[in-house]
Amino acid sequence: MAIKDLRVDLTPHIRKAEIFAKRSVLSKTFSGNWVTSFKGRGIEFAGYRSYQYGDDASLIDWRASLRAKEAVVREFEEYRSFSVFIMLDVSNSMLFSSTDKLKAEYAAELAYAVAEGVLRGGDAVGLGMFTDELVVNMHPNIGRGMLDRIKKELGNPENYGGGLDFKKVLRQTVSFLKTNAVLIIISDFLGLDKGWERYVRMLSNNFELLGLMVRDPRDRALPRNVGQYAVLDPYSKRHLYIDVNDYFEKYKALVEEEERYLRAVFKGVRGGMTLIMTDKDYAEPLMRFLRRREFITMTT
Repeated sequence: MAIKDLRVDLTPHIRKAEIFAKRSVLSKTFSGNWVTSFKGRGIEFAGYRSYQYGDDASLIDWRASLRAKEAVVREFEEYRSFSVFIMLDVSNSMLFSSTDKLKAEYAAELAYAVAEGVLRGGDAVGLGMFTDELVVNMHPNIGRGMLDRIKKELGNPENYGGGLDFKKVLRQTVSFLKTNAVLIIISDFLGLDKGWERYVRMLSNNFELLGLMVRDPRDRALPRNVGQYAVLDPYSKRHLYIDVNDYFEKYKALVEEEERYLRAVFKGVRGGMTLIMTDKDYAEPLMRFLRRREFITMTT
């Protein structure tokens, strides 16, 4: 399924001060939560504590000890940054909308905001746009130039549309991505092949996994009292005519069960997943999700 016109707003300007403000808050949230810290002989002075048996005597601050009337040692806080790789689903199911934006357009803006926040926090970020393969593969890097490259790829209509092979894409990703990285998957998580969970578990051995489930209102509920609808499978192209009233409750129950299962899979690999709806602003649910999590649990 080709896409001819792409409406992705990645450049906030004066008339969109609200969007810019939300991105700034989002960036600060990343900066505050993204980097892990630990005690040791590091980069930045963190304070004093009482000398304990076994401490390195060279860390004793004698002037401060005289003032405190006890031996105190200097402590330092070392910050280690991590690579973040954003995987953005641009397959056919993402080229759908019952709102003013395709899921793919909405998800692209979300991906850009995440990338901007990561880079402002001083960490490296990369981008993978995928269908049944990695359409775009940008290895994690730092700097303003990286954000410009990401912006260019997200704004290219030729990168959008195609089948979906989630397992193949995960295999491709694990083959080149360094360990101790954070992997953020932005997708509607529809049309996944049987056995995809095994590949998620495989990646969790080396990466921190986070899922951002982007869904349109129609992905979660059918319209009521509208009679028959023609439904198209975005991958097989199969048409199906259904009476919406007959399937409203069954469809809703099936979606709720599916979403519970998706969350359980990511939770089971010590990851996390949150739902983000395209008819609502992404900033607040994303920031709540970030603040609930202690992102980096790995050490290098």
